[in-house]
Amino acid sequence: MTAQSLTFLLNRNLDFPVTHEPWTSLLARAGMNAEVTTDIPRMNQMIADGSPDMAYVPGAGFCVMMKKGNPHYRGLVIATSKFTGQPAQRTLLVVRQDDQANSFDDLEGSTYAYLNRSCSSSFFPPAIMLHERGKKLETFFDLKQVAGWQDRVDAVVAKSVRATMILEDVWKMTPQNAQTTKVIGQYDSCVPAVLVVRKDLHADIVATFKDHLLSYIPDWNNVYGAFRPFYFADIQTFYHQLCQLPDDEV
Repeated sequence: MTAQSLTFLLNRNLDFPVTHEPWTSLLARAGMNAEVTTDIPRMNQMIADGSPDMAYVPGAGFCVMMKKGNPHYRGLVIATSKFTGQPAQRTLLVVRQDDQANSFDDLEGSTYAYLNRSCSSSFFPPAIMLHERGKKLETFFDLKQVAGWQDRVDAVVAKSVRATMILEDVWKMTPQNAQTTKVIGQYDSCVPAVLVVRKDLHADIVATFKDHLLSYIPDWNNVYGAFRPFYFADIQTFYHQLCQLPDDEV
């Protein structure tokens, strides 16, 4: 691979070990710099402008990008559940174990923790589920942004918020969650993270990264499991449902 000035943009919340081998060496050989951020508006703008050559983004963010007709990128690989090996994942609606709520309908007006407006597990699934009930996320709940994954569950237990939605895989990684929280709903078509590449990125670079991504063995404590080749079929249901949301929620 010829040295160039390229950029790999990553969402820090997605747990990709870009500062470890083999990624540091691959990036160096490709002449690619990694930029890791939690600044979602800036990240979205950079992707809209087509400035990164590769990006690791939430699946929901990729669906929004497609909905808005972004011409620059295509999906290369998609993350999977470390428990099932499949891209489709479940996100759980949880409250404290002693909460009297038994469904979404019991939570209207309550504080709700979400990660950010690109979150595939805590923002878009409840928006989709409430839209199907003729309601809007931002008027149904008092939204509170809470950084981190397990941190949102901890906020529920601490009564900082009443409810959140969390990937089942993450919820299962802390066994005490089963004792301290109660699951009162779920969404089964959650999409995992997607690694995208510019359509004009050199084929040799794309092939090299794809080979390494498909053979990558993630740490068990990571949010996601191994990668598979990206196919639209893996996100089609979620994409369709996201496209039904009003523009001010997308």
